[in-house]
Amino acid sequence: MSKISIIGAAGTLGSSCAMTISLEGYADELCLIDVNENFLDNHLMDLENAFPDKNIYRGTYEDLKGSSIIVITAGVPNRNEETSREAYLMDNINIFNKIGSNIARYASDAIIVTASNPVDLLNYYLYKKMGFQKNQLIGYTLNDSYRFGWAINKTLNTNKDVYSPVIGEHGDTQVPVFSKVKRNDERIEFTTEQKSQIYQEIKTWFVRFNSLNIPRTTGWTTGVGIRKIIDALSQKEGTVMTASTVLDGEYGAKEISIGVPVVINQDGIQRIMEWDLVADEQKAFDKSVQKLKKIVQEHPTTF
Repeated sequence: MSKISIIGAAGTLGSSCAMTISLEGYADELCLIDVNENFLDNHLMDLENAFPDKNIYRGTYEDLKGSSIIVITAGVPNRNEETSREAYLMDNINIFNKIGSNIARYASDAIIVTASNPVDLLNYYLYKKMGFQKNQLIGYTLNDSYRFGWAINKTLNTNKDVYSPVIGEHGDTQVPVFSKVKRNDERIEFTTEQKSQIYQEIKTWFVRFNSLNIPRTTGWTTGVGIRKIIDALSQKEGTVMTASTVLDGEYGAKEISIGVPVVINQDGIQRIMEWDLVADEQKAFDKSVQKLKKIVQEHPTTF
């Protein structure tokens, strides 16, 4: 890939992604776009010092031309009084209307990675309203899996690398897939009490984070996850991870975007993997599907 662009690069998410992408040789150009030009220039001057050998610059929508990958982190500022990502939907739809139209105009073939919230609904909006192909659109949800792994380690009093996938909505109805959790390719079994504690850690995290009343969101975690996706997009071989993607009958669902296991390579989402879920996980995933479908149906003029 020769060029990566970040829309919303002055914010916490965008600037963190710019940093983690710059740490690797993923692109010859890194184009940064944001309506807050002074704030963006502040980050840009810092990045230019840190990476004098890289072509990093402030751009406009027209500079999206030639982008292989576009990362969208733009959105309304974090409002700490909100306890649900859905509260940002209509405000961010207005922003995405402009962003999507400009991507369609200047870089219609680019892979689009969306990290703005509510990501499932915004990813689906780009599909329904802007004419992008399903494989082009990757909704970023890896923070849920990272948080699941953190909660597992906290509960088990360990500090180990675990495979801890989360599927479903990037929100209240997310589904930690306990049946797929592994450490060193070996299944981890959990007691009912341990599962309950892990669920509680995950369920209350977003509220506790916002209660700190700090005007920033999860920049470092997102930067790490976006770097993982960019790495997968730089490879011919596929990498398995979870992401929000548009379903067309997989898992018995369609006309939504939702987090599922996918294979990502240089062409975007290569395929969707359909896991055999245990009964309680399938029930929870179906509930997550119905929640997103209900929101879509409640906004017929939007979707």
